Amino acid sequence: MAAVIVCGALVRALRKPPPATIEDVSPVEVAGSRGVQVGTDNNQVNQYIEKYIENQHLPAVATAGPVVIGEVPQQAPAFQARRELVDRLARSGPGVVVVRAMTGMRGVGKTQVAAAYARSCINAGWRLVAWVNAEDHAQVLDGLADIAAALGAGEPGADLNTLGSAARRRLEADGERCLVVFDNATDLDGLARFVPSAGQCQVIITSNQLATAGLGELLSVDVFTEQEALSFLAKRIGRSDGAGARELADELGFLPLALAQAAAVIDAQRLAYPTYLARLRRVPVQDLLKRAPGEPYPHGAAEAIVLALDAAADGDPTGLCRALINVVALLSAAGVSRALLYAAGQRGLFQHYDTEAATGPESIDKALGQLASASLLTFGTDASLLTFSTDDVTVAAHRLTMRVAVERQAQDGTLAGVGAGVAALLKTVTESLPEPWQNRPAARDAIQQIMALHEHLAPYMGGQEGALTDTLLQLRQWAVRCLDDLGDSFAQAIKYGRDLAADCERILGDTHPDTLTARNYLASAYQDAGRLEEAIKLFERNRADRERVLGDTHQDTLAARNNLALAYRDAGRLEEAIPLSERNLADYERVLGDTHRHTLAARNNLASAYQDVGRLERAIPLFERSLADYKGVLGDTHRNTLTARNNLALAYRDAGRLEEAIPLFERSLADYERVLGDTHPDTRAARRNLARAYQAAGRLEEAERLRNRTEPGSGALSP
Repeated sequence: MAAVIVCGALVRALRKPPPATIEDVSPVEVAGSRGVQVGTDNNQVNQYIEKYIENQHLPAVATAGPVVIGEVPQQAPAFQARRELVDRLARSGPGVVVVRAMTGMRGVGKTQVAAAYARSCINAGWRLVAWVNAEDHAQVLDGLADIAAALGAGEPGADLNTLGSAARRRLEADGERCLVVFDNATDLDGLARFVPSAGQCQVIITSNQLATAGLGELLSVDVFTEQEALSFLAKRIGRSDGAGARELADELGFLPLALAQAAAVIDAQRLAYPTYLARLRRVPVQDLLKRAPGEPYPHGAAEAIVLALDAAADGDPTGLCRALINVVALLSAAGVSRALLYAAGQRGLFQHYDTEAATGPESIDKALGQLASASLLTFGTDASLLTFSTDDVTVAAHRLTMRVAVERQAQDGTLAGVGAGVAALLKTVTESLPEPWQNRPAARDAIQQIMALHEHLAPYMGGQEGALTDTLLQLRQWAVRCLDDLGDSFAQAIKYGRDLAADCERILGDTHPDTLTARNYLASAYQDAGRLEEAIKLFERNRADRERVLGDTHQDTLAARNNLALAYRDAGRLEEAIPLSERNLADYERVLGDTHRHTLAARNNLASAYQDVGRLERAIPLFERSLADYKGVLGDTHRNTLTARNNLALAYRDAGRLEEAIPLFERSLADYERVLGDTHPDTRAARRNLARAYQAAGRLEEAERLRNRTEPGSGALSP
């Protein structure tokens, strides 16, 4: 079936006099227009137009084909059908909403999904398919006038507003098998009065503004799924590289537009994925993610984000949108809590840098709403919290939006100032937090924000930001120490610890106290992960450096010697561990006193070494003293007290004193569950210890019940 493809200029020429019905429109085909062509050439079209101008009408020729107004985008290369979205657009019948509002950030593919549906309607022979560029109000009116002319609605010579209203009324009254797409709508108030509210005409509005949902049923369009992204890259580039494609898709946040533009470069230059990724991480995104010739989207991915950022800032009554995005862009892509942004507002981070005026929560909330409405931020909830309030809500930006915002700050010279403000805020957060294991979600979030801040700022740090560099190193020291203390992510602790130690050596030198501390944290991470050979090398190096720089009895030297003794013990090198531990305990008692927390740790460590070689007559008195001192100094439920109680119970068990060991194990497990939670590694170890004690005492049912809680399906416990 031939389609009547009508260009805007020709339809405007045809407005006087209008045809009586849509079926009376002549099948005039404009060469070069998008759609199905029937072979009419430009000369013939010009003759028709000239004849119309002369005679004020064209001869009517009957046709059964659909009328297509505007330029429906062509199908993009390697197009992903996203069938679920297209099917939702196609729903019809009683009770189905006439208008569908497709929203999402720029570049997610809203236009392509709508165009796929429009093309299917053309192929199905619908009476009218109209594609209206709704980027500004003038273009909307122009498109509506074209629709009015095709429908025979409105009076000859009427103004554009009148013709737009006439088109709406005709579509409401006689809109069966008619589709109108308003693409990239911006002026929603101006558009609303022309959108049909009833009848059988289908209307699709695409926009990055969430407020579009007020005009009809909301269809939220998100980025590609991983499967869609990989399928797209395989088709677009014509070769398969699962790992490389997955890494590229993740780097670009699965944004369809960015993937299309990256694929165009990779394909045209015959690049390997790792080569392109290296360039992408080194070069500003505006230089790589550009519009490729012949592709339907008018902007590059970075340019589209810049346009959205500028539009949000220009229409921002609070004046905070740009500053908010700039701060969020330096933090974690997983999300930033609203409470942290409130704290940033109180510190003046959202004001101009020459003032410290605070910004209240109400203003911040309005700006966040503005950014979310423009699809530049999304709201979520911190699932790690058991109860929700408005402060628990998190906001997140797409990683490309964040990168564009960071690059713009680097270009205009504001990045160091904003970065210093965020670093100072996070330093205050870390100083306010209790021990990591006392509030694991808060500690984990602070670690995540610190590492994100460092990753965002690192490519732009030069020699002029000494104070900011120092603050970042301190924050990273805190984060790596917390990872060691939390004990639930050895790989992450090693990765961050290795990077931190290398940066400290490069910036501060080999023997700077902070370098030695960073190296110690890395060694502890290796030790916790069971990589004892690497841990011992670092501990030995640290001990030698501290003895040389600080002397034999400095507190940091004693700590380095204690850590080395523990690593020797874990590696089974007890003949080296015990003399080192004995010397360390004597030095701690002399330098720091009997009840200093470091002295208590050294006493407990020596007792454990004695236990390992079977010298229980020496181990048990030390464990008993350690527990009593820990309770007196730190309290009953401090983590170190729990460790001391568990260690004493183990020594009693090894000595065959089960009647004393089991009550201690039971209390230790209850305290661990209450303080650290059911799944913490120390809690699981305490559960295993109690189960083994029950088994040794012949209490097999209780042992089996605990074993199943700790290691389901692991089989019988060894005595």
